[in-house]
Amino acid sequence: MAIKKTKSGTVDKRTKEGKAVAARMAKARAEKNSLKNRIKRLFS
Repeated sequence: MAIKKTKSGTVDKRTKEGKAVAARMAKARAEKNSLKNRIKRLFS
């Protein structure tokens, strides 16, 4: 089963799968701005 999407094409956060996807994206976003990556960017 495909994940439910809203009319605008974004993942529907009301469904269970949507919540999981949203959580994963939030985690990835937090990882992107993590201290480790900031330091890595400073020295690159």
